[in-house]
Amino acid sequence: MKRTLNGNIRYLIDELRKLTNQRCELGRYYRPRAYRNGAVRFRYLSIDDYEKRYEITVKQAHLNVFKFPAMMLPGCDLLSDSGTTTMTMEQWSQLLLGDEAYGSNEGYFELLGQVTDTFGPGWRESEVYIFHQGRACEHALFHILSEQIGAKGKYAKGESSDNPLPYYIIPNNGHFDTTEANVASNNILPVNFFCEEYYRDDPNSRFKGNIDLAALEKLMSERGERVPLIYLTITNNTGGGQPVSMANIRAVRKIAHQYGKPLFIDSARFAENAWFIHKYEEGYKQKSIKEIFHEMFENADGFHISCKKDGLVNMGGMLVIKRNCPLTEKYPRMLDALTDLQIMTEAHPTYGGLTGRDLKGLVEGFRTVEKLEYLNHRVEQVQRFGESMVRLGIPILTPVGGHAVYIKVDEFFNGIKDADEKFKGIGLTAMLLIAGHRLCEIGVYAFGKKHNGKEIPPNPRVNYVRAAVPRLAYEDQDLCAAAEAIGVLYLNKEMIPGVKVSRGQDLGLRHFKSDFEFCL
Repeated sequence: MKRTLNGNIRYLIDELRKLTNQRCELGRYYRPRAYRNGAVRFRYLSIDDYEKRYEITVKQAHLNVFKFPAMMLPGCDLLSDSGTTTMTMEQWSQLLLGDEAYGSNEGYFELLGQVTDTFGPGWRESEVYIFHQGRACEHALFHILSEQIGAKGKYAKGESSDNPLPYYIIPNNGHFDTTEANVASNNILPVNFFCEEYYRDDPNSRFKGNIDLAALEKLMSERGERVPLIYLTITNNTGGGQPVSMANIRAVRKIAHQYGKPLFIDSARFAENAWFIHKYEEGYKQKSIKEIFHEMFENADGFHISCKKDGLVNMGGMLVIKRNCPLTEKYPRMLDALTDLQIMTEAHPTYGGLTGRDLKGLVEGFRTVEKLEYLNHRVEQVQRFGESMVRLGIPILTPVGGHAVYIKVDEFFNGIKDADEKFKGIGLTAMLLIAGHRLCEIGVYAFGKKHNGKEIPPNPRVNYVRAAVPRLAYEDQDLCAAAEAIGVLYLNKEMIPGVKVSRGQDLGLRHFKSDFEFCL
């Protein structure tokens, strides 16, 4: 039978319709949830409206998941876990008590105290810069760092004149997309050192988010003068949401001290990372989650956090730097320069682009994430979601991380020719929009680039479709429905169309902005 694009899509829609028309089977749940619903919101569009979603996906969103209107999703919106948390009633109560003074509002002082309580007494002598979200923190840090070290226009000697590499380097276990873009836009080279365990298909390897210590040591011994700071991301989002062990954090700290460099942590999912340490690292089962927080962060000189993740709020970010650390000792103007930039771009330092009520909600969020019963429910729900995909034969990164399930695109489309060239990961996410669920490709399109007319995949290679689970928003039934839709597409993967880029292939951060079209 001759294949046609419309025929393939019609076939897939019919298979998805058969799935959603089935009567739901009774689930088996042995433990009650750690919370109950305080409010609900009904869907705008029925799961049965496949043709309407097809039209929106193709004509309005141009197959780009970021452009699909969220209100039209009847299933799970798993595009991101950032800012998509359902806040607790305790947080909502704090919003009613917000102090909206322009300077030195009540919430600011509560937040300063909570930073010390959550991250440890060593942060009492630190500067806390409030921003509207995490990437604004990244922008401020790397912009001012670039100015202080004189990175602009400075390139490594002996590099090709066609594509010279920046002189300065920031190593990380895995820069995420906006972090990497903020580093690179300030003429600093972001380098990722995934650990050896990350590449091994071993579901019992519990800390695949670790940085490769040998590679880091080699970089520091050979080119340490080019490294202004060392970075760790916990959990490692680009590396599949995988946790970083306490032993790895301490080892990186030792290397940083040896070479007189500051260690900074991208700590968006610090609480989930602490849960893995508590659960799987020897010597930590008897320690409280807060004690693990303190031990993790006593190794750092600074950290930034998108509070939209483990702060449990819908907007906010912080950059926190110890007043006496290798960075401030070498660049004494650093802190004042950050304050100046914050005032010019965000607002007064005591609210930094957030309302007073936002700050009080964040304080309550930090108190919530240290509760073991919250973290048990949060991470184990994501793990059950992953297990439901494994039962359907869908290839995912295992063990499952703390905030998302990562579908292995290379294995999902194994045996299908031109999977990279036709950006099959984008094709999968587009078909899932039609199915009623939104996921995100973070692979050869998101992290690759077009150079001199040729597609260059990311190196080290990452190629996933990510299903990021919002906190406290969905139940197991919702996530299982998403897994079953993915399972239907996996069984019929040869029918999933490839895509061609109609706009934006040459752009930076192109996955946010590009338009696509289906093709055979």
